[in-house]
Amino acid sequence: MLMLDGGSTAILPKLPESISESRLWTSEALVRYPEIVVKHHEEFLKVCDIISTFTYQLDASIYDEKVEGVPLKQVYANSIGLPVYAREHLGLPNKYIALCLGSHAATIPGCMEYKMIYDKPTDFEMLYNFHKNRIEAIQASNPKAFEKIDFIAFESLPHVTEAEVVCQLIQDMKGWSKRCWITCTCPERSTIERVSSIISKILSINHDSIWGIGVNCFHLSLLEPIAKMLSSLLPSNITAILYPDGRGLYQNPDGTFSPGSTDHPAPSPEEWSTITAKYSNLHNGNLILGGCCETNYNHLSLLREKTK
Repeated sequence: MLMLDGGSTAILPKLPESISESRLWTSEALVRYPEIVVKHHEEFLKVCDIISTFTYQLDASIYDEKVEGVPLKQVYANSIGLPVYAREHLGLPNKYIALCLGSHAATIPGCMEYKMIYDKPTDFEMLYNFHKNRIEAIQASNPKAFEKIDFIAFESLPHVTEAEVVCQLIQDMKGWSKRCWITCTCPERSTIERVSSIISKILSINHDSIWGIGVNCFHLSLLEPIAKMLSSLLPSNITAILYPDGRGLYQNPDGTFSPGSTDHPAPSPEEWSTITAKYSNLHNGNLILGGCCETNYNHLSLLREKTK
């Protein structure tokens, strides 16, 4: 089992001002507070096997250089250069870095990757060019740092067409000589069947090119059924990927609960790590296990202790 970090939202409480209004979301920290981003990476490197870049929503389509005051090429260069620097600064060559790339839907305001809303959800060519152009721009911005990236993580894919696009791109580019994984969104229990169908489609296309498959940013209450679903679908040579979030639940009018608020309190780091650690041997340990939104160093350090 390899342990992933808690994602980029853990940086938000550490910033001197809010960046929640930025379309770049946590990628805005690369623009305004690169020194805090380095400290964020260094903190997680102390307990995790893999750290992830702040590039989830970073894309030319939503980046305004006049507003940000920093050339996008420089921000792209820092996005991979800062984690590489953090790893080398701490002298931890056996730790890994994942280039984190969100869905095209993540560039549409309103967390649309969780609502499966795109401008053109079945436009294969548009989605292909979106992902291809972004990776090429990141690579060109800092070729030396890109060489030192270990994984490429295509995250929060909510639609089967985009999953097909990513599979084709990975095959065409021979994975950029990286290990590539794909994760889907699963915001509700009712969406597990959709996720299962997307994963089945990925496996039917070209799973030889895909290193790992799983689900990211889902509520802890969905961990058990999602883990069972992955166990039933994934062949032994594909790494299972699971990173649940640390959020609470809100109560719907019908009395059911859904991810997104604190009407039902979020699990404590102790509770989150205890539940998550139970799945550390899933898929015979061929697994990446970590955190997502609203998990932090405390969650992951406790998970490390419980999975030693």
